[in-house]
Amino acid sequence: MASWAKPEVRTPPEHKGPTLVQPNEREIKRVGPGLARVEAPEGWVKKVERFREGKVWVGYFHVWETGPDGQRVRHKKEKLNELAEYIAEQTGKLAKQGESISTFAELWKAFCAVKSGQWSKKTKENLKCLFAKHVIPQIGSQRMRDVTLTPLQLLLNKLAEDGFSKSVVGQIRTYVKSCFEYGVDEDLLSKSPARKLVMPKIRKKPCERFLSVEEFRALLSDAPPREHVILRIFAVCGLRPAEVLVLRIEDFEGSQLRIDEALKERQAGEDRIGDTKTD
Repeated sequence: MASWAKPEVRTPPEHKGPTLVQPNEREIKRVGPGLARVEAPEGWVKKVERFREGKVWVGYFHVWETGPDGQRVRHKKEKLNELAEYIAEQTGKLAKQGESISTFAELWKAFCAVKSGQWSKKTKENLKCLFAKHVIPQIGSQRMRDVTLTPLQLLLNKLAEDGFSKSVVGQIRTYVKSCFEYGVDEDLLSKSPARKLVMPKIRKKPCERFLSVEEFRALLSDAPPREHVILRIFAVCGLRPAEVLVLRIEDFEGSQLRIDEALKERQAGEDRIGDTKTD
């Protein structure tokens, strides 16, 4: 008589590796008649090397499509321009923020936000004025990856020809270079177009006429006591007007003057008096 053995039941070994979880998907409403139902998981971004653009952020995401035959197929898609808005539209998920810097004006805005904590109030005001008047109108709307050395150098050359001082032209050159270097450091650019930007020759303005010693003595003899002291400090010590106008009696220390404050013309209230231009 045949005997039937009870079949052995094996318990699968405990899985110790990572568990694959089906991604959470959401259904996107139909956008037209007859279109297949589309579902999309979360998108992601990745930095890749492109021949023309250099290193750029590219957005990737998968979409599931259910065709007329009922089969669901997953397609991988990518998007380069308008990355955050496109992924948000297609997947309902927001991409990483901070990927919207494309023009020089946007790069300059980001650069100022990061670096302005190291600048004095006067530097902030000067840069805001200089770039708003001379730089942003010329190259602000250009894509930062399309800016080349030529328009930058022509901009400096034009400023020099128009009679701007060496200080103004030099400051614009310095911070244009720093702005593009910031873009390289943040991997927004493969290289800086301003790295070979040179300082144009600045025509020296003719020297103004100075008072002779006799003329200055005549001026002192006619000046009231307060103005007499101010003129002598100007002539002997070589102070700036902003430094002379805030001197106090306690700044006089025997045979010395303590110069540690200056008048800030563009400030008001408590900020009206601040630090001197140099130590």
